[in-house]
Amino acid sequence: MSDFSYYRLGPATHHATTDHATTDHATTDHATTARKPIRTCGSSRARHATSGLGGNGLVRGWHVDQAAESPGAAYDRTGPAPDLTPDRASGPPHAADGLPAAELTAVIDRLCAIDVDALSEAALRDHLAGLRRPLARLTALRSGWSATLEARTIASAPPQTRGAAQREARREVADAQQLTASEAKRAVEAGRAAQQHPHTAQAFLAGELSPDHVRIIDELLSAIDESERQGFEQRLLELARHRDATSFGRKARTLLASLSPAGAADTERRKQGRRRVRATDTPDGGFAFSGLLYGTAAETARVAFDAFRRPDAPGEHRTPEQRAADGFEQLCAGALRGGEAPTQHGVRPQVLVIFDAEQLASDERADEPGVGRFGRSGQPVTTDEAGPLLDDCRLLRIVRDAERAPIEASAAVRTVPAGLWRALLVRDGGCTWPECDAPAAWCDVAHGHTPYRRRGRLSPDNAALLCRRHHRRFDHGPWRIAVAGDTVTYHRTDLPPERAAGPSPPPTPPTDPSPPPTPPTGPSPPPP
Repeated sequence: MSDFSYYRLGPATHHATTDHATTDHATTDHATTARKPIRTCGSSRARHATSGLGGNGLVRGWHVDQAAESPGAAYDRTGPAPDLTPDRASGPPHAADGLPAAELTAVIDRLCAIDVDALSEAALRDHLAGLRRPLARLTALRSGWSATLEARTIASAPPQTRGAAQREARREVADAQQLTASEAKRAVEAGRAAQQHPHTAQAFLAGELSPDHVRIIDELLSAIDESERQGFEQRLLELARHRDATSFGRKARTLLASLSPAGAADTERRKQGRRRVRATDTPDGGFAFSGLLYGTAAETARVAFDAFRRPDAPGEHRTPEQRAADGFEQLCAGALRGGEAPTQHGVRPQVLVIFDAEQLASDERADEPGVGRFGRSGQPVTTDEAGPLLDDCRLLRIVRDAERAPIEASAAVRTVPAGLWRALLVRDGGCTWPECDAPAAWCDVAHGHTPYRRRGRLSPDNAALLCRRHHRRFDHGPWRIAVAGDTVTYHRTDLPPERAAGPSPPPTPPTDPSPPPTPPTGPSPPPP
């Protein structure tokens, strides 16, 4: 458990000597080291700062040769691990000493006073580059201090409440640092990981690693034999210093698999316990989801996701996130169409949209969109949004009594006859939108010049295959469709969407009109 109490941020005048005893995790024996100061750009002085990550008697208050003025200057990485002994003689820092808050605030105030508009582009780039390493070092300090605070909180709690004490400590860190719960968790884990590996901790405090780098290094070091860890750690650090965390993780796991296949397999098994997917409705009617998969499950998801993510067609300008969202919708629609999902009461899962007859009638009259609801979520939906579904679906009529209790249900009737589907499959082959290569299995049968909501009847000259994305775009945009033989084309018009598809059909005559009166037989009666 951690016994480190504070960190000195002021300038140091020497490097100390330590001789650490065996702890629960490792044994270190560091000799006195004299380091040659590194000459910085514009200054020959080398500043030494004593900082630390605390915890477990391993990483506490080392000296880092710091390039004072040159952005991205090198750090001295030679020699054994640095002095880790905390300086207790001078006592913990206080605000009155200017450590750490006052000095740090003064430096930031000087940076804020810079007239950015007066800087050249080159100077602005230099200033921006100069922020990276100090910010990374402050992030490392926050991780270490947060880990130390959590360790002390757990140590002071009764054994039966230590789980709750840990959660409370992380909540306190998250609140105090304005972090989310997951960000606070990662910060503490990185600080705790650095406590176990002095050389990784030194690079972390030097601003060379991010918290994600540190967590990856700790995980992979635990999978390899202890006698090989020091050499493996150095190789990982060299990989990490020049790569982002994602690229580094891929290279590092490849290196582990080559050195220790059994260790790599053990790491894979442990990761499976962290798999998760969360999904929830949002207050604005959306559906939010997030998750984390590993191994075969992750690769399956990658392949499926990429298969349904299509490039923009001419005239489309979607963001990468929108392309991903459209691909995910198509992936889900394909899963429902495939028929392999478990059934409920003999019925396969499907999107259910419920409209009252008067709402559909209102939409048919073009008075205003009809309003219904989705069967699964209960969310309201208009006929404008559900239009692509109404074009190509199975219709089921339910009759309700005066108290709206169902009293009769008809058989489901397919809106697209099987023969028409086969004809369009032969003619269109897939999505007919220009430059779209979506196969027929992804497509709806879309009404052409006369939409479903305006009593349009499906026929080869009033139907075409469109993927769900382009079906929605056609329904909601100023497009007119033209079918000539086996060629389907789309033309932009200046008409609003509700008129672009074509004129409304004449009113449908009554299905059961009253018979006209029968003329009388025989001679007409004489006039009065």
